[in-house]
Amino acid sequence: MSDARQSPVQPLLPMWLWLWAKTDLHGLSRKRGGPAWNSLLAHCLDTAAVCGALIDHHLSAPARARLADAFGAGNLATARRVLMLLAALHDMPGKATAAFQMLFAALRTRDTELAEAGQHWAQAAARAGLPLSGPRPDPRPHAHVTARYLPALLGCPCPRCLGTDGRIPHELPLHDIAALLGGHHGDIPNNSTIRAASLRLDPLWHTMHRALADELARLLDVDLQRLPGLIRLERPCIPVLFAGLVVHSDWIASNENLFTYRTPDTAGTDTSAWWQASQDQAEAAITTLRLHRWNPRPMTWAEQMPNTPRPRPTQQTIIDNPPTGQSLIIIEDTTGGGKTETSQYLTHHLALTCGYHGSYTALPLRAAGDQVADRTAAYLATVLGDRERAHLALVHGNAFAHGTTSHLALTDSVVTMAANITCDDLDTHHNAPAVILDHWYLARTRGLLSCFGVGTIDQIILAAQHGKHWFLRLYALAGKTVVIDEAHAYDLYQQRLLAAAIAWLADAGASIVVLSATLPATIRSDLVNAWRRGHNTNPADTPPTGPITIVDSKGHRRTHTPARSRHTRYRTRIKLLPDPGPNELAHHLLSRHPHGITTVIRNSVTRAEDLHRALRDIAGHYGWKPEEIQLLHARYQERHRSHHQHHIETRLGPHPDPELRTEQPNPHRPHRLLLIGTQVLEQSLDYDTDHLYTDLAPLDLLLQRRGRQWRHTINRPHLHHGTPLTHVLWTPRPDGLPQLPPPTPHAVYDPYILAATWHALTDRAPTHAPLTLHHPHETQPLLDTVYADHPPAGDHPIHQLLAELHPQWIRRLQEEATHAGHRALWPYDEEGNPTTVAQLASGPLDETFARSRLGTPSTDLIALYQHDDTGNVAWQPTDPEPADLTAYHPIRHTEPHRRQRLEIHRNTIPAPTHWFTGRNPLPDPTTWSIPNAGALAGRPILLMRPDGQPVDPRLERLRYHPDTGLVRRP
Repeated sequence: MSDARQSPVQPLLPMWLWLWAKTDLHGLSRKRGGPAWNSLLAHCLDTAAVCGALIDHHLSAPARARLADAFGAGNLATARRVLMLLAALHDMPGKATAAFQMLFAALRTRDTELAEAGQHWAQAAARAGLPLSGPRPDPRPHAHVTARYLPALLGCPCPRCLGTDGRIPHELPLHDIAALLGGHHGDIPNNSTIRAASLRLDPLWHTMHRALADELARLLDVDLQRLPGLIRLERPCIPVLFAGLVVHSDWIASNENLFTYRTPDTAGTDTSAWWQASQDQAEAAITTLRLHRWNPRPMTWAEQMPNTPRPRPTQQTIIDNPPTGQSLIIIEDTTGGGKTETSQYLTHHLALTCGYHGSYTALPLRAAGDQVADRTAAYLATVLGDRERAHLALVHGNAFAHGTTSHLALTDSVVTMAANITCDDLDTHHNAPAVILDHWYLARTRGLLSCFGVGTIDQIILAAQHGKHWFLRLYALAGKTVVIDEAHAYDLYQQRLLAAAIAWLADAGASIVVLSATLPATIRSDLVNAWRRGHNTNPADTPPTGPITIVDSKGHRRTHTPARSRHTRYRTRIKLLPDPGPNELAHHLLSRHPHGITTVIRNSVTRAEDLHRALRDIAGHYGWKPEEIQLLHARYQERHRSHHQHHIETRLGPHPDPELRTEQPNPHRPHRLLLIGTQVLEQSLDYDTDHLYTDLAPLDLLLQRRGRQWRHTINRPHLHHGTPLTHVLWTPRPDGLPQLPPPTPHAVYDPYILAATWHALTDRAPTHAPLTLHHPHETQPLLDTVYADHPPAGDHPIHQLLAELHPQWIRRLQEEATHAGHRALWPYDEEGNPTTVAQLASGPLDETFARSRLGTPSTDLIALYQHDDTGNVAWQPTDPEPADLTAYHPIRHTEPHRRQRLEIHRNTIPAPTHWFTGRNPLPDPTTWSIPNAGALAGRPILLMRPDGQPVDPRLERLRYHPDTGLVRRP
């Protein structure tokens, strides 16, 4: 029954029971027969109950210990009650004002039943005595009003709260707590923003605030007189953990599929029963969202890795020398050395010994995260207990379109709500999958809240700079083992912000595992120093050397060197080869490598396209079939990129049966294949190659690329008796030096680093013979030469070129460092002083302030196809079924909205933004539209015919084909 038909108000009912917090905008409560509005007390209690359940079941042991010290003088039970009360107060007194309450009565909506309920509520509230005749709806955010009035309500004795003149003493914590609660919509307000939230309140509102706060304190068993003395926010991570916990609790408590609305007419007036109902629903919500922290049992390596039961040298070194307690672990090993499995073993060990609730693995590219997500899901299915269940979230912009996300859904349909499965189902269905994904985690920022996650490094970089819900990212990561893969692949801007995030996570109790093929000494030192800064200890006295570096929570460091393999494993010959151009190179590849897998990694999509086109033009002359030459880069529709990636991994990866991967080669491996691509072939796929050609790239990336020749040696048994050859393609100038790209913002790699790499390789290569490189720790001196503080000295032309380019490289680094320094938040400053809440406050910020990488981001185009025979606009060129572009509401029309969102993601193509600027640009993408765009209104739509030719004549230079992707002709 809706509130429009509720009975008259009871005369002796406390008036604050009629304060509302949420209205049934989506009709979910009324659909179940519930009321059209939820009382403020009910929502406060729901949030408190979720907070308590998260503390009990979800928060990591380090986080709980830190919160116990900060809110309970070391007593977790006391801290739990205090935190529940503070979380309950996040909307109070902000929503307990006439300005906010009258929003319901003034609600403008097409939902006539809801509008009628608002009028009936206003009449009942007025009869109950609520003073609603004051100000009309006010623009001040209710969260800021809470920040303004809560300190006085909790007994703050400062001049502002007492109504006298004077400044607020900095040592009083209640104003900091109020500011953090005022940031529960994403931005922590600063002092000026909070002062601007002052209202002219009828004294009766203050009386209700006091009565409601007293009632919450009674139900939660908190002594308000003792409360201020229990709060200690000295440690920088405490505000972050607290603010994140409040938002997490509020979001779950606001889920209308998990919590029911309660009003005095529908739930009675026994507030103790309300509190019990909140606790029961909170426990069920934690189970439904599978937020119980990981409780692993002791397992050997062989038990965790049944498909690779014999550890490799690096893995055995970690097993023999495990970290003790919270740690930073840096592992440098070549591609194919088993770093992913090593990190998985460490996440299990650290969860077992430190009490973390899960893990997050961060990678540089979305495609790399997709591949690791599949492997993580398989690992978790092995190590989770018989009755353990966990969510694994893929955390990036196109996660919804990835096959792993669909596979992990609770049912066969990716559009089915997880809430349709009851807690009883989860507890008793013994055949349920151990690893699943609730669609609740697919909303923005929620993926990190899952106990287990795989995604991009962007999530960690954004956690250390002001931006919407930045603190929620840190909170979500703080309870996990955080794995940072491909650590060599990030520019200085990203490294600096990554270092700040590591410092925060160190203070919050997380552990960090860093993986790389090999690291420059400067990056390794920066990582260790960031970890020590987070623990407020001194920087490293001597640079860490690797290849295995472990630093504990006191800053003590130890290093380990794995035993060498008995055979020539990982040894690679590198040969510099002048690039003859795409046509001659095509002849070379087709004639020299008639057998086996040959991979060519180009530094740009254009170079990859040119070579692929040249190969296809002459393939028939050498007896090659078109399907034996494959192209892969980033400019595909998501559906086609995923298909190509899966095709490559299926044919060039390990045996499809995990139990046979160490015993038999992949039976689907083709007799020969030419694979042409960009950096996605460097980091993103689980495959191996016989012959490798690569454009000249920074040395650390060349080392990463050459690892593709050692990834699955069982597919190529000849490697046990030989050393593979990597060809590095470079373009000579007339004077014999390398032709380098101009230093433009669109340059993939800096000219100085490319020249320094070329010099390092040519300077050490034997005369008329390739340079042989061994294990990563043997290549470290070579790498340090490239990234040295000063260019190498000498009197040859290359030394002069390096001297000319080095200042430009330094300026670029300085610019990146400046950008990072402008944005980075640190837990402690360089003198060791803790960061204050005032320094964390930002007020409303433009979301473009926080950036995970410099440069202009790509523009996402949405591909659609117009079928001439039917006139339909469709998702695919081969299927004329009209695309459903209806603008669905994500909650009211959940299933069609999710289905549509999936199609949009699958048809998204990233296009370089520089295509729309500079010389001969394409039209502004904001002008690309179609009639009746519906859900795609305002989005750039690339409408094409089934042959991939754009319908819009302004876009005639563009072509799209599933095999070659999006191409722009000059």
